[in-house]
Amino acid sequence: MGLIYRFSKSGKGITKEEALKRSYFNILWRKLSRLSVLNILYFLCNIVFFALSVFLMWGFFTGDENELADFFINISKGRALLPILPFVPLMFTGPTTAGLTYVCRNFARQEHAFVASDFFEHTKKNFKQGMLAGIILTLVFYLYLNAAVYYYLNFPSSAVISAVLGCFLIIASFYVYPLMVTFDMSLKDIFKNSILFALSNLPWNLLTLAALVAVHGLLVLFLSSLHIVFAVIIWVVLMAVFLIAWSSFTINFTTWGAIQKNINNN
Repeated sequence: MGLIYRFSKSGKGITKEEALKRSYFNILWRKLSRLSVLNILYFLCNIVFFALSVFLMWGFFTGDENELADFFINISKGRALLPILPFVPLMFTGPTTAGLTYVCRNFARQEHAFVASDFFEHTKKNFKQGMLAGIILTLVFYLYLNAAVYYYLNFPSSAVISAVLGCFLIIASFYVYPLMVTFDMSLKDIFKNSILFALSNLPWNLLTLAALVAVHGLLVLFLSSLHIVFAVIIWVVLMAVFLIAWSSFTINFTTWGAIQKNINNN
């Protein structure tokens, strides 16, 4: 029995031979301009949520240094949690993430997609599940960050375990929206199969995560050498015009390879 259970909604696929011929850089180059348009569309639809989240987070970390130090002391003693308000706006990006994923998934499996119409159609089509998934994923990562900070402050040796757990949560989240826009599954089955795919395709998942971390990490290192104002402007522009869609396409290229393989084996 394959990894996926109780599915019936699937778009037209490609043959196994065609799947093997997929070239990441070839597809990326051909879809570069359309990914940029998709990125801008996604960013504009969520700009209020992103801005509010950044504003709330910035206000927390740039507050009084003594109060911030006392706050982390309270966290280490289990008497406080990280502020949840900066995470709340991100909960509402789930539906549009489903729309973004549908278009990127089609690009990854070399199928046509109308950037604007398909984005809005599948945002609407997956609105309920997308919203619930956005809320659940945000809460899971919020709770993980609280646990990671608490254990690191009290048991520094747990840093490796926390990092491994964090990596697994991220690669499992890779599959949530691709499964949502591809199959007719309950949210419970989506999360269950996301965990199974995270384990079964572990080498490629880790390679994809490493690529994403490397690109974003190098960008942060470069920006850190600039004046803070210029650094923020460059970061916002890159995120607004390309980096979000590129990250989604990269994730979907990996996840569709694993999903397609499982379909062919059933």
